[in-house]
Amino acid sequence: MEERTLHVLIAGGGLSGLCLAQGLKRAGISCAVYERDPEVRRQGYRITINGDGGNALEACLPEDLYELYLQASRNTPPKRMAVVVDSQANELSASPHFGAPNDGERPHTAIHRRTLRQILGAQLGDALRPGTVAGFEQDGDTVRLLLADGSSAEGDMLVGADGVHSAIRRALLPGVEVIDTGVRGLGVFARTPLPPDVHDALPEILLSGFVIAVDPATGVTLAMGAMDPRRPPEEAAAELAPGVRVDPVEPYMMLSGGIRPGSPIPAPADWTEETAREVHATMVDAVSGWHPALRGLVERIELDTMFASNFMRLDPTPPWEPGNVTLVGDAIHAMLPTMGMGGNTSLHDAAILTAKLAAAQRGELGLVEAIGAYEDEMRAFAYPIMEMSADHDRFGGGGLRKPDKETA
Repeated sequence: MEERTLHVLIAGGGLSGLCLAQGLKRAGISCAVYERDPEVRRQGYRITINGDGGNALEACLPEDLYELYLQASRNTPPKRMAVVVDSQANELSASPHFGAPNDGERPHTAIHRRTLRQILGAQLGDALRPGTVAGFEQDGDTVRLLLADGSSAEGDMLVGADGVHSAIRRALLPGVEVIDTGVRGLGVFARTPLPPDVHDALPEILLSGFVIAVDPATGVTLAMGAMDPRRPPEEAAAELAPGVRVDPVEPYMMLSGGIRPGSPIPAPADWTEETAREVHATMVDAVSGWHPALRGLVERIELDTMFASNFMRLDPTPPWEPGNVTLVGDAIHAMLPTMGMGGNTSLHDAAILTAKLAAAQRGELGLVEAIGAYEDEMRAFAYPIMEMSADHDRFGGGGLRKPDKETA
């Protein structure tokens, strides 16, 4: 086969779409990312990166941005594990994070989501374009991405990286159903500042990894993860990648859950400032008998950081005939966060697809052959994780409450 020049259309500028764009740019493959909101918006707080996700970032990012990612990541915690404690901060169990080996002087830990997205979107230039994806059309070897404003873009292939409610997946695989898991309790997220005096006064176990506190007597589950960067991200960016905009991140503890079973949790679209105050009061009451350090983390939550999120997921989709349209990330394997693998699996997709398309551009694989090989590897890696993560009882049950008629 002869070398060919590819132009790849990417629908969606989330983690997988941007990581793919970085990988393609590094491989010398033309691409354009269409994102309805190119400006980085609030998308949660920290995200755990394991060996799978970290290796994908190393494969796709240029050296300066990869080094920036490492320096902006969380300081290496002593255990580098998922740790379960009781309501009095006594350790009950610990287990390694799922995924590839993750060793070395600076292992992959966690990073502020906004920081990661700013790094992934850096240096892409006019390859990152505004546009709300509406669907696609195929015409022989050409695919046309349709945008909501009536415009379109043509390329050799299209990658749907547009999330769990993907417009590309709806057109490609119309029979796929998005499942509302009904999980509400751990869908409440918040942030508590960790200035040095607070950070240093916490029991070591609460900083030892990603921590889940459980209270079987009340059914309350509180998940927490510290975000104390190895280096201030904006300082690292100024040295390593001048011109790359990365917002400051002060150390904080991300909290999720802390809700008694049966407590009403309004839908995300219905949240107001008053909702945050009411839910916060519910959380404070739920942990009133807990260890003072755990209570303090909940009591000091910044109300304007609180928000709710519905957990949606997909079931593994049977294989389909490969073509010049494919899917990555949540568009094809949205999953519950119980394994901490959603974002890591999305980044892993980007690295696999980059490698296959690079082989196609070199003439070593046909384009559809390369896409089919990616899809086979993606399914083999992601589908078992989807099935494991669907077991939401891994979180201890209490915080993962399904809706009733009043709160659905």
